[in-house]
Amino acid sequence: MQVICTVALMLMRPPLIWLALLATLTPACHAQDDHSLYFGRGGTVSVEHPALPAPDAGLTVACWFRSSARLRKPVRLISCWAQRAKDPDPGRFFLGLTSTNRLGLGLRNAAGKEVLLTSAATWRDGRWHHAAGTWDGTAMVVYLDGKELARKELAEFGPLRESALPLVLGPYNAAKVRNPVLFEGYIADVALWNRALSAEDMAGSLISEPGEGEPGLLAYYPLRAQAPRDLVEDESGAGNQGRLSPELARVGWARTRARKDRNEDGPGLDFFCFDLSDVLTGDGRRIFVSHQDRAGVLWQDRRSGEISVTWIDSSLRSYRTIGLSVAEDAVLAAGTTDEKGNIYYLAIQEAPRSRPAGFEVVATLSKVAADGKALVERELDVSKSGLNIFSFSSRVLSSGNLRHSKGILGLILPRTMHRSSDGLRHQGAIAVTFSAKDLSRLSNLGQTSGHSKANFLTVSAKGSFLGLDLGDNYPRGVHLHEFTRGERHSRLVFTFKTAHSTRPRNGSPVYDEISQGGKTFYKNSNDNSVYTELGGLVENRSSYTIVFSTDQSLDGRVLDNSRAFRGCQDPRNLALVQVVKNFQRARRGSEISDAIMVDLPRKVQAETGGYYDFGGRWHKQRVVGVTWLTRYESGEAAHAPQLLPRDDGTILLVWEKTGQDASLRAMVIEPDGEVVTPEFSLPFFLSLNRQDRVLSLGGRTHLLASDGQGGGTHLYFLGDGK
Repeated sequence: MQVICTVALMLMRPPLIWLALLATLTPACHAQDDHSLYFGRGGTVSVEHPALPAPDAGLTVACWFRSSARLRKPVRLISCWAQRAKDPDPGRFFLGLTSTNRLGLGLRNAAGKEVLLTSAATWRDGRWHHAAGTWDGTAMVVYLDGKELARKELAEFGPLRESALPLVLGPYNAAKVRNPVLFEGYIADVALWNRALSAEDMAGSLISEPGEGEPGLLAYYPLRAQAPRDLVEDESGAGNQGRLSPELARVGWARTRARKDRNEDGPGLDFFCFDLSDVLTGDGRRIFVSHQDRAGVLWQDRRSGEISVTWIDSSLRSYRTIGLSVAEDAVLAAGTTDEKGNIYYLAIQEAPRSRPAGFEVVATLSKVAADGKALVERELDVSKSGLNIFSFSSRVLSSGNLRHSKGILGLILPRTMHRSSDGLRHQGAIAVTFSAKDLSRLSNLGQTSGHSKANFLTVSAKGSFLGLDLGDNYPRGVHLHEFTRGERHSRLVFTFKTAHSTRPRNGSPVYDEISQGGKTFYKNSNDNSVYTELGGLVENRSSYTIVFSTDQSLDGRVLDNSRAFRGCQDPRNLALVQVVKNFQRARRGSEISDAIMVDLPRKVQAETGGYYDFGGRWHKQRVVGVTWLTRYESGEAAHAPQLLPRDDGTILLVWEKTGQDASLRAMVIEPDGEVVTPEFSLPFFLSLNRQDRVLSLGGRTHLLASDGQGGGTHLYFLGDGK
C-alpha cells in the first residue's frame, strides 16, 4: 500500500517554530508560556488602518529589540514609510537600525522634506534593548535603553505629512526581491503615542509596559502569544489588529527568554522546531531517517497499525508523508535508510493474550524506495535456532536499532526468547547482520546483553557498526560493541550497584556488610534495575566518548549495594568515559580494565565491589575512568541525556533535570569531558526522546522531543544560522 500526502506549509497552520533557548548559569528556570516573533527568515506585521498622530501633534515610536547577529544592512523596525520616495504616498516616519550600530529616526513633513537623525549606539547581540524616537513639533530625539543619544532642533520643520500607509513592523521587502533585507532578531512591545515622551517617561519604559488608558497611547503590540497565530492584538484599547505575512506566520513565532529577563547573561542556544504533533498520529515508534539533505521520520500509528515515513523539505517549507504498509497486529521495531534513500524497517507481530500452543510471531524485514515503492520483503526465522523471538515488547526503551553501512544492515534487537533449559523465557538482545540487497541474514552475532534495557547503534568512520547496550545481567552494565558482517567485539565500560534480596532464599546468609538502618539484606539477588540511562556515543579520532547518567551515592560510590532499593533518593548524575578504539585488547568481565580507558593517570582511582547472584555466587566489579559532569544532591537526577556533536569538535549535552530547580539543562564539553560551557538552565521544558539517535544533516543537528505539556512529537534542530 502506498499513500502519499504532500503539504505546503503556507496553506495550513504553520508547523515550523523557532525556539531560541537563552539561559543563565543560575539553576533557576524561567519557563515562558508565550511565543515571541523572530524576523530573521523574512516577513512583517502589517496594521492596515493604524491610529496615527495628527500631523501637527507630537510623536513617539518605541519598541524592544534583540539582535541575534550583526546587522549587514540597515533595517526598519517600525515604519509608516514607502519603499520609494517618489511614491504618491511616501509615508511619515520610521525607527530603525543601521549596519554601523546606529539608531535612527526618520521623519517626512507636509512639504515632502525628509530628515534623518542617527546617533552612534552600542548594543549587545543576544540581549534585549529598548529603542525610541520622539518628535515634539520642534525637536527630534532618539533614545536607547532610556538614555538620550542625539537631538536635532527643527523649529520650522512641522507639521508631519498625512499618510494612509499601513504601520509595518519588521523590514519590508518586495515580493520577488533577490536580496531581501532581514533582521536576524526579535521585535517586541511596539508602541505609538501622539505626544513626545520625556526622558523620565523613557526611563519608566524600561520597567513597565504601556497600558490601556495611558495618556496619548495610540497603539501597543506586545508581539507575544500563547500559541502561534496569524494576527496580533493591539492592547492599547484601539483594537487595530496586525496581520502577519505568510512567511512570518510560518517561521517567525519563537519561545525565548523573556524580555523582562534582559539583564541575565549566560550562554545561548538556538533551537528550531518543526511541529509534527498533527502529522505523527497515534502512539508508536518514531525513528530518524535521512536522504541527501532531507530529514525524515519513520513512524507507526499504533491505532491503525499503519507505518509511514514523513520527509521534511530541506527549506523547511513543506513536508510529505508516504504510507508504507499496514500491520494491524505488528510493532515497528527498528528502521533506517541508506544513501539512496531506500527505507528498511522491521515489524514484529504482537502475540495474542490467549496465545495458542505452537503459535509463532511473524517478523518481517522490508525494503522500500524513498518514494514508498516496495522493493523487497522477507519473513525472518524467529525459531529457537533462528533469531529466537518468542515475543517482542512495544516499550520504547526495549525497541531495536537498525543501521546501514556498505551494503550491510546491522541490527541490535531486544526480545523475549523461547523457553530455555531452565524452564524460563529470558529476555536479551542480539546483534544480527543482513544483506541490504535481498535482506537475507548474514550472521547472528549472539547476545549483546541479558535483560537489555536500552540500546544505541551508529556507524563508525570505517564503516563498522558501533553499539551500546544497557544490560542488567551477566555482566551488569553499559556494554560497548563493534561488529561487522560476521564478527563482533564487546566489552563492558561501566557497571553499577545491585539490589539484594530482603528475604532469605535457599538458606542464603545475611549480607552483613550492607545490612544497616533497620534493613536486612541476604546474599542473593535478582535485580532487573539498571540505575542508569544511556546518552550516546561520539567517535573521535582515536577514541569513543560515551555519556550516560547513573545513580551515585552522596559519598561518590556507584557500587554501594546498600543504596540499591526502591525509593532510594541518591542523585543520578551525568557521567562520561573515554574509551580507546581498540577496546577489544582489554579483558572481559565486570572488572573494568585500565586498558580500555584513554589517558588514565599513573595513580588510578578505581572503585571495586561486587554482588551475589541468584544462586549466591559472588561476582567482582570494578569501575574506572569515569568523569562526573554533574554533582547533584539527594533527590536530584539527570534523565534522558542527548549528545549533539558540534563542528568545532566539542559536544553539546542536553538533558532533563528533576528534583530541586527542575528544568531542561545543557552544557558543552570536550570529548575528554573537560567542561567548555558549564551547566545552564534552559527557559522552558522539553521531554527528550530516550531511544533514538540525533541526526546531523546539512549543517543542522536534529533531535526528536515533545513539548513536555502533553503535545505530540516535534523535530528540533540546532541550525547553522542560514
